[in-house]
Amino acid sequence: MDYKGQQLSELLFYWIILSVGGIAWVYGWFVADFLPVFAAWLGSVVLACVVCVPDWPFFNRNPIKWLPPIGSNEYLELKSNSAKKQ
Repeated sequence: MDYKGQQLSELLFYWIILSVGGIAWVYGWFVADFLPVFAAWLGSVVLACVVCVPDWPFFNRNPIKWLPPIGSNEYLELKSNSAKKQ
C-alpha cells in the first residue's frame, strides 16, 4: 500500500464509521433504544475493517520507486553514473 493509499484507507475508515454511527444514533434516538446503535456501530467497524485493512489494488495506484539494493547491478550502475557527474 502506497502513501496515498494509506490516506484513502484512513479516510474511508473514518467516513464509514462516522456515517453509519450518525445514522444509527439518530435511529436509536427515535426508538429510544441503544442496542440498534451499538449493533450498527459494530457492523460499521467490521465493514470498515473489511474495506480498509486488506491491501486492495485500488490502494496501490501510486507505487513508490525504491532505490535498488546495495550490491545489485542497478546500484553499481547508478553509483558509477553519479560518480561520472561529479
